[in-house]
Amino acid sequence: MINLQDLSNVSFTLWIFSLTIIIMLYFIGSLFYSILFPTIISFPWDEQIDKNHKGEGDCVIMAGSFNPPHRGHYAMLEYLSKRHAHVVCVVGKNPNKKYLVTPEDRAELLKKALASSSNAGNITVEVVSDYIWRYAKKQHPKKNLIFYRGIRSWEKDGHEERALQILNTWGPMVIGWTWPIPTRYLAGQPKYNHISSTLIRNILETTDSAVAAKKELSALVPDSTVEQVWKLYSPPK
Repeated sequence: MINLQDLSNVSFTLWIFSLTIIIMLYFIGSLFYSILFPTIISFPWDEQIDKNHKGEGDCVIMAGSFNPPHRGHYAMLEYLSKRHAHVVCVVGKNPNKKYLVTPEDRAELLKKALASSSNAGNITVEVVSDYIWRYAKKQHPKKNLIFYRGIRSWEKDGHEERALQILNTWGPMVIGWTWPIPTRYLAGQPKYNHISSTLIRNILETTDSAVAAKKELSALVPDSTVEQVWKLYSPPK
């Protein structure tokens, strides 16, 4: 004879199991969706303040090598500072790597340029040697966190960025047993898209005249950092 109580317990267990599977599939599906259909903010950027993302608990992180930082980087950071309550600019550091220009020196370049900006009061600069997602969750545990990545366009940079996004999506879950931080992509201003850190380094490596090098730099980096960038990145004579 079938025990109704046992049958009820089995039905409840199956219902809980099915609900758990559905929830898991929903969240896993949302992760795949974010990878296949990333959030891209194209230029021209919306200058209107988003009140939903300007609260005290809002914090966005833009990480990179910034080797060196240039006008395109600063334009993005200033835009993010208008849209969000707190912006953290992270200079990544590999403790096992030897740098010609240290991450700390690059962070100082960022701080110096941002200090002269009227729109950078809510931007802080940090050098981080840990996983960026781990740093963010540890230092800002109660914040609504968002990662931003600066790109020229998705057509030009999407392939490399998607590979990195896969690591940033599954890394926290596998290594840290924590939910990944969402990533948005900010397309650069067209007038700065020809500028790259590699271009700046190449100019300084191939230009013998300090006057000529600084003149070219003035169009690529903020005026306040021209001299310092030249000193840090010019090869020894």
